[in-house]
Amino acid sequence: MKKFRIRGALGGGFGGCENQEWEYVKAENEDVAMDMAYEIACEEYDMYDGMHGLLSLEDIMDEYECDYEEAREIWQDERESWLDYEVEEVK
Repeated sequence: MKKFRIRGALGGGFGGCENQEWEYVKAENEDVAMDMAYEIACEEYDMYDGMHGLLSLEDIMDEYECDYEEAREIWQDERESWLDYEVEEVK
């Protein structure tokens, strides 16, 4: 196992990773550590879903007049555009 420092946050007006503390983890490789950092960023997004300009599924269905499946795709793209995460291997 290798050691990594990871962090994840919301970009844009939320400030991104620069405002977050590093978390130290052990992972098999950088891809696994990146997945962990991605999950941290997703959890941040989910905390603010539907607030502060982040659209919820219901918001999208109302605004775009679409069904759940189409709204889910739009929501996923929207969420991805806000995520900020990074990994550094610790030597």
